[in-house]
Amino acid sequence: MSKIATKRQITRLVGKAIGDFSLIEENDKILVALSGGKDSWPLLYALLELQKKAPVHYDVAAVTLATDFDAEGLEKMARRLKSDNIPHTIITSDIPSIVSKHLTKGTNPCSFCSRLRRGALYSFASRNGWNKIALGHHLDDFIETLLLNMFFNGSIKGMSPKLMADNGSNIVIRPLVYVREVITSKMSEEMGLPIVACGCIFQGTVDSRRHWVKRLLLDLEIQAPDIKSSLISSMGRVRKRHLFPDLSGTEPH
Repeated sequence: MSKIATKRQITRLVGKAIGDFSLIEENDKILVALSGGKDSWPLLYALLELQKKAPVHYDVAAVTLATDFDAEGLEKMARRLKSDNIPHTIITSDIPSIVSKHLTKGTNPCSFCSRLRRGALYSFASRNGWNKIALGHHLDDFIETLLLNMFFNGSIKGMSPKLMADNGSNIVIRPLVYVREVITSKMSEEMGLPIVACGCIFQGTVDSRRHWVKRLLLDLEIQAPDIKSSLISSMGRVRKRHLFPDLSGTEPH
């Protein structure tokens, strides 16, 4: 697949998600949470590509929450965005130190950090008039989260392509819901995008449940090549009549 074909494939799938879930509306101001990783970069460029021919008007800009990036990595990101005339804001934060100070035994530092990062993004978006925040969760993230909740939390719960943020004023959208991780990696490589690795001090110290689910899915795909397509489709084909009534708060005996 050529460089142009890969970008076109991602753009097409992002466009399909926008249409299926009504992710973008007239005069939306969309803030892309640009982590510098292989997923958020393709999301940003797909939204900009679709903006050129969209039937509605919307604005797009990028924001990077700089918590544990090195200065050189941030500079590479800033240079690329400036060369492509993409509005970009860097927010500095001491989230890692807050996590270290307040982390309690048994708490997943990644979950704690994610809540703090979302809060910072919501606050910035609200203060600056951005009504939607686009996150770079891809198809594999959706499936893995669904299985993690089923296997370890005893609930059928995943991620939504579109939901109201916790602050009640921003809408979170995830336009990469139909895009596989391997494709975002390919597009990032082909476009020469400056990938900035996470320098989190907790990296490698948390449990390996998500990695275990990733390996499980790889093994299952050998026997059932379409399993990921079936799993992502199942999230929109819930037959409540054939499930239990809500038993929240009860435990099986």
